[in-house]
Amino acid sequence: MGWIIMLLSAKIVKLGNSQGIRLKKSILKEIGIVNPINTPVQISVEDGKILISPQKKESRLMQRFAGFDVHDYLASQDQAEFDWGDPVGNEIF
Repeated sequence: MGWIIMLLSAKIVKLGNSQGIRLKKSILKEIGIVNPINTPVQISVEDGKILISPQKKESRLMQRFAGFDVHDYLASQDQAEFDWGDPVGNEIF
């Protein structure tokens, strides 16, 4: 993966009761943020540097199964196979 390093200067400004830094759209576009208004980001501090990255979106299906452990589920069942009953249509077994 090729890295393009952009080095810009900015000033910390007062935004209400907080502080902020204004970022150019071109920088946000470099990290995959095209529509920046209200876009969630992850902010971390590593080695004395502030890192901003787009927050990864998890699908609704993955959110529903968060914390689900298939091994625990199967261990809690009386049997590993389920009997769905006799065929009722044109199933081929």
